[in-house]
Amino acid sequence: MGEVYAAYDPELDRKVAVKLLRVKPGAGVSLAEGRQRTLREAQAIARLSHPNVVVVYDVGTFEEKVFIAMEFLDGNTAGYWANVERRTWQEVLKVYVAAGRGLAAAHDKGLVHRDFKPENVMVGRDGQVRVMDFGLARQVSEKSAAEKGTTPVTPVPGGASTVVTQKIALQVSEPGVPQPVDGSTLVLNGAGSRPSTTDDLQTSNSAMFDHRLTRTGAMMGTPAYMAPEQFRGVATDARTDQFSFCIALYEALYGERPFAGNTLMALTTNVVNGKVREAPPNSNVPAWIRKILLRGLRVSPDERYPGTSELLEALAKNPAVARRRVAFIGSAVLTAVALGFGANQGLADRPAPCGGAPAKLAGVWEVRGPADAEPLRHARVREAFMKTGKSYAADVYATASRALTAYAQRWADMRKETCEATEVRKEQSPEVLDLRMSCLDERLGSLHALTDVFIEANGDVVENAVSASNALASLDRCADVPLLRAVVRPPEDAKTRAKVDELRRRLAALRAQFDAGSFRETVARAPDLVTTARQVGYQPLVAETLALLGLALCKSEQAGPAREPLLEAFLAADSSRHDEVRADVAAVLIYCVGYQDGNVAEAYRWARIAESVLHRLGGHDLLRAWAQNNVGAVHLRQGEREAAVRAFSESLSLKEKALGRDHPDVGVSEGNLAIALAEMGRHQDAQAHIERGIRILEAGLGAAHPDLAIQLNNHGEILNALGRYREARLVFERASRIWERELGSENRGLADALTGLGIGYIGDGESTIAVNLLERAKRIRDAKEMSPAKRAEAAFALARALWTLNRDRVRARRLADEARVDYAKAGEKVKLMEVEAWLHGHSST
Repeated sequence: MGEVYAAYDPELDRKVAVKLLRVKPGAGVSLAEGRQRTLREAQAIARLSHPNVVVVYDVGTFEEKVFIAMEFLDGNTAGYWANVERRTWQEVLKVYVAAGRGLAAAHDKGLVHRDFKPENVMVGRDGQVRVMDFGLARQVSEKSAAEKGTTPVTPVPGGASTVVTQKIALQVSEPGVPQPVDGSTLVLNGAGSRPSTTDDLQTSNSAMFDHRLTRTGAMMGTPAYMAPEQFRGVATDARTDQFSFCIALYEALYGERPFAGNTLMALTTNVVNGKVREAPPNSNVPAWIRKILLRGLRVSPDERYPGTSELLEALAKNPAVARRRVAFIGSAVLTAVALGFGANQGLADRPAPCGGAPAKLAGVWEVRGPADAEPLRHARVREAFMKTGKSYAADVYATASRALTAYAQRWADMRKETCEATEVRKEQSPEVLDLRMSCLDERLGSLHALTDVFIEANGDVVENAVSASNALASLDRCADVPLLRAVVRPPEDAKTRAKVDELRRRLAALRAQFDAGSFRETVARAPDLVTTARQVGYQPLVAETLALLGLALCKSEQAGPAREPLLEAFLAADSSRHDEVRADVAAVLIYCVGYQDGNVAEAYRWARIAESVLHRLGGHDLLRAWAQNNVGAVHLRQGEREAAVRAFSESLSLKEKALGRDHPDVGVSEGNLAIALAEMGRHQDAQAHIERGIRILEAGLGAAHPDLAIQLNNHGEILNALGRYREARLVFERASRIWERELGSENRGLADALTGLGIGYIGDGESTIAVNLLERAKRIRDAKEMSPAKRAEAAFALARALWTLNRDRVRARRLADEARVDYAKAGEKVKLMEVEAWLHGHSST
């Protein structure tokens, strides 16, 4: 209902936020009424003095507009805060309980907010939470004609919980068109409403707050967060805010709102009939919280909590905490009694029932405190990295070590929580304990296998160490009980179970080597694992071994041979309900059959399958990020640049959420997005993303890492496109030095930098220098490059340089024709047209 500006108060020497009235006449709201509402908002929050309510300093008018000067809050809305990164249910509850205290303070003053939603709650960078935008607030004592003349709610025969609401004439854009539900605040006039009189609008400022703005039948608020009584246009009170509060908290906890409905009519029907969704299958929100929310979401206000304070009190009573407190007190009493009778029996020395995680991590990857000495395992890995002689080894070790330590800490925390859920809190059955512990044991085996590889590190291992650390299987699955129950369990007989366990160890070791860059060795050794898995007959393991073989073939640029094991892996995973493998394989197939093999239609089918599986799984942000990345690559190959930008942007956001903004994988995604933006001609935007990607990779991998050279090369191409050839040369030369030093003088990456340098020299009118560089680039690409598009790029650039120098124009046309054929093979339609146009305008005669 207004525009908010950052401003400065010179008298008090402080930064403030100034809100200006934005309401215009129309849609049933006059300018005068909007002005009244804004003044009333100021008066409403000025009455409050509470740490969880925004502070108002001043109110007045400016050029016939109303302004409110408020404290400046450095932070974001609760909606943004909840979505920008994954939050635990405890973190969410803490923020919303604080906001609830602000609401309760308003209710104590006799005020009802009537538009509580995540966008009206600010979470400061200092952690302070404040409720704002009391633009629809009113006195609880206000009595409207709507209260007296409300159409009663009538039960529908055959359904005790189904109700019919009074018909509301919604003044929206176009008659007959379903209106979408969003986060906008609406003022919707009910049937029979009439405009306020002129006399009504001339009420003095002192009485402004007591003036009745809600006319008969009017419905005000944000539909997605409105209570049934707001949809009906009847009386509202503090319990209305309670309903909106529970919707917002439910959304933050579960990632979806409690009431389904993409149109206003559908939403209204579900809200007034109390049709709350089932909890998502992958949710870890405790049942006791859901029970509280369901009461706050009752259709009848009388069935909700008597007040917001009572709701907050219920949310503060965690039954698990209460049980733990009782258990502690009980043990203290027993210990005292035992000591009193001289029968201590060493109770104080008895180990905690769930304290075994550190022992399990010993010799795998210990978690140490800031003052602890470096564990032997850490020291051995660091020494192995440094012995490779790689200039970036220290930087890579630091980044990989942080990732491994974070993973080990999460593993230890989850193992303790899993144990306590059964052994201490008695909330979890022994069967679920066994499922979760088996999953955690598998994850520990993978961590152990990877650190074994790191202890024997060579140059390839160091180069791929960060991505290998990041490729460790997600721990989230070990908390997803429905998913664990869904996957077919190993055979019960001890002999077969032992074979399965041994095969898992072998698979974990080979997967660790693959993640560390041993693609060819994986291709050679994986078939034996597949054969053994088939002999054992445990389908989830068959799916995992086939998936690794297919992925290794794809990484080795053998897209054709990769397709069969990947398809078989998908079917084996499907038959055993192993959804993680299904999603992983589908994501790989997008890239393998779409980007590498050029079967775009099939790639898009796999993209839909991957999205479907991931939607059912919930979470898995990193896997979803890579699926989107691969979709972006296929779009880019097809020349679908806007779609590629959208996919790469989504991948970047998901990676930032899963890994943090400064992770090297995020830097890679910044580079991919930059390429797509450059293809659209948005070179300045591309420049910003590629520079950030380079900063991230340099900080995380070191200044001489081959992955950094890739981004430097991309940066050079963007600078070439901007005509900044000299700057581009510096970047290409840096990339070529890294590639030549790390990978030798004939590696494919070096050919990329040489091609970029040659194109830049052509642009600068120095084709003589360009020819020498491009001849070398073409020789490398002809010998080693698998991508026809890259071979075409070098050939076409060399053709242009030769033509410009009037040197062997027959060869120049032959090279251009060669580029035309390769671009056609690659499906590069735009580049193909460029070459054909050049050939048309450059005849050999």
